Amino acid sequence: MVLLLKQGVAGGRLLEFSVRRVPCLPASPKAPARSVARSAVAQSPNWKLDKPDRLWEGGETWYPGAEPPPYLDGTLPGDRGFDPFRLAENPALLPWMVEGELYNGRWAMMGVLGMLFVEAIGKGPWGSAPFRVEYPMAYVPLVIAGHLAYITFEYFRWVNFNKKGETGLLFFAPFDPLGLTSDRTRQSEVRNGRLAMLACLGIWSQAAVTQKGPLENLRDHIADPGHNNISTSPVGKEIMFFAITLAIIPYYLESRKDFGSDKIQQEPFRPFPFLSPNDY
Repeated sequence: MVLLLKQGVAGGRLLEFSVRRVPCLPASPKAPARSVARSAVAQSPNWKLDKPDRLWEGGETWYPGAEPPPYLDGTLPGDRGFDPFRLAENPALLPWMVEGELYNGRWAMMGVLGMLFVEAIGKGPWGSAPFRVEYPMAYVPLVIAGHLAYITFEYFRWVNFNKKGETGLLFFAPFDPLGLTSDRTRQSEVRNGRLAMLACLGIWSQAAVTQKGPLENLRDHIADPGHNNISTSPVGKEIMFFAITLAIIPYYLESRKDFGSDKIQQEPFRPFPFLSPNDY
């Protein structure tokens, strides 16, 4: 409605107003929460999707019917609305979480390839291989030189991240000399990085228990799967309990949110109760 001044007279006389109705445009239906923030992706760092609505794979959440937190809006590769501990709820920490996952995932992919390669060429288990190789220089100076090179790379990662929101490589951020960056490759990198991190955990656990490499453990399992498996290992019960617990915790937290009391739903979840929400 628009209020129009029809006539005004000086000397204390009343002002006369008339009211005219103006037709309003029909309200558009409310868009889903995961689609609202997708129009501003063009100016975002390189690790965000260009066209989230055209994601090349299926469902948007980690299980059907899950309600993602509002800060996971579907614009990140690999975003399935899964953050039961609310670790990325702070907007200032979310870019660090994303970059940290990419960084560790890339190292894990190279690590899995290296662990498989040294055993495949007959250099023995990956854990003992570095100590059975002849180096062109003394081992200790080589380690020191490697750490100095690592510090140099980390310095440029820090500078690039603070300037451009992503780390890149040395003076180049983003680093994509072959022009391969797309929504599909971003998504594939995150998925393969997560898989590689889980694979590293499995290979490390196997080596700690059996003192063998992944290929030798695989051959033993194929030869006698009934006696060479995770449940028959010396720590089989502990590992099974740990795996089941990890599988249950996310669903428990989701059920608290969906079926808990109003008090539980209104209070923000804090993964570390002894810290205030601003501390993490």
